[in-house]
Order: sequence, then structure tokens, then C-alpha cells
Amino acid sequence: MIGRGAGGAGGGARALPVEDFLQALTAQLDRAQDTLALKVRTGRPLTWALKDLSIDLRVFVEVDGAGKVLMRSAGPNEESASTVHLNLGAITRPMIEENTLSLHDETDPRSLDDLRATSRLDDDDRRKLEMVGVRTVGQLQRLSAGTTPQAMEAMIGLPVDRLRAALEAASRPQVTGQEIVQRPDGPLLRIQGANLSDGTHPEVRLSGDPVEVLEASPMAVMVRPRRHHDEGPIEIDVGGARATGWFRLPRARDAGANGAPGTSGAASAAGNGHAPPAQRPDGGEEGR
Repeated sequence: MIGRGAGGAGGGARALPVEDFLQALTAQLDRAQDTLALKVRTGRPLTWALKDLSIDLRVFVEVDGAGKVLMRSAGPNEESASTVHLNLGAITRPMIEENTLSLHDETDPRSLDDLRATSRLDDDDRRKLEMVGVRTVGQLQRLSAGTTPQAMEAMIGLPVDRLRAALEAASRPQVTGQEIVQRPDGPLLRIQGANLSDGTHPEVRLSGDPVEVLEASPMAVMVRPRRHHDEGPIEIDVGGARATGWFRLPRARDAGANGAPGTSGAASAAGNGHAPPAQRPDGGEEGR
């Protein structure tokens, strides 16, 4: 039964999204296939294999307010239920790879929800875009590059002004995270985000200080922090637009860099003209 519960209308059945049912079904078939593989490894001959599976479901099909198709299993005494025929056939790995979107090739994998604060897209607009397969910012940019805003309004009902506002928001640089890359001469900082390069190295500042940019791509920028950098604001200027964020580096990032293993971050700061923080009686630092 689909969504069979303890009580309620329809004999206790609960409507579930179609994709939830299919994913649960295929997950169980995957486990059955894994069990077959284990039997083969034990030396038992393979006696059967599942090639095609056909299922008939008596369900009531519903559509919720968000436009999602739901199925509710019909109870024993419920009439007028629809019969849904499902046929699952075997497919090969090349078929899956050929017909599946590769996230590695996505130019901007951000969700459309990430544009909520800076664009005018509402829930209805996002549903219209999802109907035509647009779920990421990169897909939105590719779709807009192949047609005009007026054509998109005519095809999917997305107003021109909202589309332009969304595209403008999608083109702005944004910092989404950071990654510390350890090197023998000190850690580097990989700043992650979107639109962080327009083909040239952007200007990057950490705590207001310009830093060396080693690598730059639209999704990541690698920089070399200065010795006194501990944590603070990130500023990246790309083509007149600015993205901001926050960075934090390991406290003892300069240990051993000057031939003195165990050198603390406080000692390194003192060597660059910064007084080390005062020590409390319990060993902690004051003024942090």
C-alpha cells in the first residue's frame, strides 16, 4: 500500500509524492541486487535475475498547492480509484551516464533558493522554472543565454522584470565558504563561491590587507594569507562588483615556519609588530 497509515480518510491512507514511492521501490530492488551479488561470491550459482518488473496500483492521484503530483492508495471499499501501471526495465551504466546531469560540469551549482534574498523570484516563479528543468543558477543562465526574456515569459509565464532581476543577482560575485590548504611554507586559503573571477585574477583583501592570488576561477580563488592573519573579513573585487565573507585560519599556523618548532601564533604576531595577547591566570588569553 502507498502511504498506509493508522487512521484518517481513505482507510488511513496518506498521499505521497510519486518520486518518494519510486525511490523507495528502486532502493529495495538495489538491496535485492546486492544480495544476489553476495550469493555469487559465496560460490552459489546464479539461479535467477530480475529483468523487468510490472506493478498495477489502485490509487487516487492528487495535485497539491505546490504543483506536486501525489498518489494515495485506495482502500478496500473505495470506488473510482485509478489504476496506474508501472513497468520497470533494466538499464545499463552507459544509459544512466548518458541521460544524467553531471554536477561536475555545472558552471554554477547554487540552488535557485540562494537567489531568494537578492532576486524577485517567488515560490510560483521557482515552480515554473522547475517545470522546465531549471533547478540551479547555472541552468537558469544557460536557459537565458539561448532565448530572450520576452520568449521565456511567453513560454513559461515568468515576467521579464523578475527574470532580469534574477539574472542580475545570479551574475554577482558571492562567497559561500572556505577551505584551508596546508603547504610546507604555510597554509593557503581557498575561497569558494560563485562569479569570483571574470577570466583574470580578482583583487582579494583579508582583514583589509591585499593578499597574493595564486589561482582564480569563477567558483574558487586561492590566496596566500599574511603571517599575522588569523580571522577577519574577506573582500573580493571582480569587475567593479564586490563579494564579502569571513575567514578563519588555524591559531598556530606559523609553527615551525622560522625554524623554531612549536612557535605559537602569539609569538609570530609579536614578531610582526603586534603585541601578544595577555595571559589569564588560568592559561587563557584576555582580549580575544
